[in-house]
Amino acid sequence: MSFILTASLKDGQLVVLTAERERSALREWRRTERFYCPLCRKAVHLKVGDIVIPHFAHEKRSACTQSFSEGESPQHLNGKRLLFELLSARAEKVILEPVIQEVSQRPDLLVTNGAIQTPIEFQCSTIPLSLLQSRTEGFRSIGMDPEWILHTPKKLLHQRYGIGVFQLTKFQEWFMTTIPLESRYLLTFNPQTKTFHYFSHLLHVAGQRYIGIHQSLPIRFQHFPFVLPKPPSMVDLTDYAARYSSMREDGLKQSILLNRKGVQNPFLRSCYELRTVPVQLPHWIGVPTTKSEAFREADYEWQLRLIHFMRREGVAISHIRTRHFERFVYQFSDSSSDKIDACREYIEFLIQKKFGLQLQKTECKENLIMTLISARFLASKAQN
Repeated sequence: MSFILTASLKDGQLVVLTAERERSALREWRRTERFYCPLCRKAVHLKVGDIVIPHFAHEKRSACTQSFSEGESPQHLNGKRLLFELLSARAEKVILEPVIQEVSQRPDLLVTNGAIQTPIEFQCSTIPLSLLQSRTEGFRSIGMDPEWILHTPKKLLHQRYGIGVFQLTKFQEWFMTTIPLESRYLLTFNPQTKTFHYFSHLLHVAGQRYIGIHQSLPIRFQHFPFVLPKPPSMVDLTDYAARYSSMREDGLKQSILLNRKGVQNPFLRSCYELRTVPVQLPHWIGVPTTKSEAFREADYEWQLRLIHFMRREGVAISHIRTRHFERFVYQFSDSSSDKIDACREYIEFLIQKKFGLQLQKTECKENLIMTLISARFLASKAQN
C-alpha cells in the first residue's frame, strides 16, 4: 500500500498534511471531504491514527503503487514531512511529493531556487542500487541533479562524535557525496531526533572501512543548499595519519596470519616473487594517494602488486603508459577507469618523490601519509 502526504480535493486543490494540522480536525475533515491521488486521480483514504503520522493511503493492489518508490515506513513519512517544513522556510518554493510527468517519477520533494529545481529523496529502506541509479539518471535526463539523504543507520548513529573508523555497506557507500577536490561525505537524517548526521572527510582504508569524522547538526540549524561538513583541523589530520599508519601496520602483520590461500593470495604471491615480506615493505608502499579508494584492497596491497607487475613486465617507471595500467587493473574484479586513474596518480607520486621500483627501505624525513592526507583535505578546505 502506498502512503502519501499530499492529495487533491474535488476542485483540484492540493492539500498537504503538515504537523500543524490537528488530528481531531483531520478526523472531522475526512467525514465531509473526499481526497484523490494527484498522480492516478483515484480516491485515497485519510488515515489518522494515534501512532503513525496522518497520511493518505491508496487502496490495496492499487496500480498507482508502481509509481512510488516502496511501501513507506513511519520514519519515511515523518522524515519527508520534517524536510518539507525545513525547506519551505529555506527555499523559494517546495513541493511535497510532486509528479514529474517527463520521467514518470515522484521524488519526496522538489525544491526550486531561481531557475534551479532540485529533487530531494529521503531513503529509509534498502533497495537495489540499480534502482537508485536509474532514478538519478531519470532526473538528470531532464536537467535536474537530485539530492539523496539517507536515514541515519543505527550502527552509525551510535558512533561517537569526532574521528573514528566507519564500516559502511555498499548501499550506504552509494550515498556518499564528493566535495571538490577529493573529500567525500555521507549526509544522513534521523527524523526521531530531528538531527542531521554527517560522516565526513572519508578516507578509504580497505574493503568498506573508512576513517572519517562524525558530526551532527540539529534540523533548526540546517540550510539549503545543505550545510557542508566542517573541515578537519591540523590536529584532526595528525589523528588521521596516526590511525591510517596503525591500520596499515596491523594489516601488513595480519596478511600472513589471516591468509587462507597461501602463495595463491595475489598480495603474498607478489611479496614472494619480489623476495620480501609484508612487514618489510618501504613506507612509500601503502599510502593514501588520490583516487586510491577505487580499489577495495588496502593501499599497500594494490600498490605492491602494481610495482610487481611493472618489474615483471620490465616497464620502467618513466615509460609506463595507459595500456600498461589497463592490463594491470584487468586482474581485479572491476577494471574501471577510476582504478586506472588511481594507478596513474600513484606513479606520479613515486616520480615526484623520486622513489624507484626497488623495495629497499630509503631514508625519508617526510611523513608521507601525513603529507598526502593534508594535501587532500586542505585542498578541499580551500574550496569550502
